[in-house]
Amino acid sequence: MIRIEQLNFAVGQFALSDVELHVRPGEYFVLLGPTGSGKTLLLECICGLNRIDSGRIFIDDIDVTRLEPRNRRLGYVPQDYALFPHKTVRGNIGFGLRLRELSKNNWVAGGRAEGDAPATPGHRFALPRPPNTIHHDKSQRIDELMEMVGVTHLADRTPQRLSGGEQQRVALARALAVEPRVLLLDEPVSALDEQTREELCRGLKRLQQNTHATVVHVCHNFAEMLSVADRVGIIDRGRIIQVGAPSEIINRPVNTQVARFTQAGNLIPAGAGPGGDRLRLVCPGGIELPAEKISVPSCLGKTIAAVTAMVRPEHIRLAVDAPKDVPPGTTILSGTISSVTDFGPTVKLGVVCGELELFVSLGKREYNERSVGVRDHVHLAIASEDVHVMMS
Repeated sequence: MIRIEQLNFAVGQFALSDVELHVRPGEYFVLLGPTGSGKTLLLECICGLNRIDSGRIFIDDIDVTRLEPRNRRLGYVPQDYALFPHKTVRGNIGFGLRLRELSKNNWVAGGRAEGDAPATPGHRFALPRPPNTIHHDKSQRIDELMEMVGVTHLADRTPQRLSGGEQQRVALARALAVEPRVLLLDEPVSALDEQTREELCRGLKRLQQNTHATVVHVCHNFAEMLSVADRVGIIDRGRIIQVGAPSEIINRPVNTQVARFTQAGNLIPAGAGPGGDRLRLVCPGGIELPAEKISVPSCLGKTIAAVTAMVRPEHIRLAVDAPKDVPPGTTILSGTISSVTDFGPTVKLGVVCGELELFVSLGKREYNERSVGVRDHVHLAIASEDVHVMMS
């Protein structure tokens, strides 16, 4: 659906550099990164608000790199929603329909849109529209859109009389009015409280599934990404550094930068070398951890290599008594609980094992069953398949 090839775009001292990205048809794709990483800039390049310095952007295999935004047939919801303060909910959504009609009128089949540069051989300057998408009854279509996003009862209110969540729904309806092939969402729930954010993320996911739209959702919130993403791309300092399913990003980050951003919890400096059928990791204090060889194949031919081992807190098993009959490749460590942090449904425990402090995440019921607290002695079991190794 969206294919970006070698995109470069600079603003002052900041630049998007050699961005390569492929968003599949009908998927909910999340672009995740810290503040200032280039997320919004890339979204603006996709929708045509920024003319890129080099590279190409394709939508449905059509090169739209030089197309005006109105001819890309994209729905765009900016971070501030950009609703017209003097228009009602109905009027704001109706403006989206007006844009769709204007864009249709500007389209010349097989040629170009008015105001665009002359066509070059083999190049099309607007995306074709499927037949029968223009609704003759605008009022009926507005009613349908308001019902779809749940704002029918707010039809005559102006944006000043709407909550943040209600404004977001109206902005979505206005974007959907153009019947977009792709919906671009820039931090759509960042200004909302946690409960409203969760509710609206569920609504966004349902909306995408019902409309079969391709969605690109920009955010910097890890939990927000998990609630909606089919796939996720990690961006930092203007570069895409990893793309994959959420589980892949969480469990197999390509580097410590991604691991920290996805709340890896335990990042351990270690020396790695051959260890029979597994990789042998020597951690601070002489603690040894086995890891699967496939983790860092480049280490296998070396006597020792500097690496970083990652063990997610939820993958460490905690027991009061030393576990027996553990599977091969499992390391048992003993330690003392140094901290307990209650997050509601989960509890995170810090456990000091020699020179290492490891963090363990337990469900509330499991934690209560263990009946442990600060200064209690416990045992930790770490399986080799749960140790992910990255080059330092």
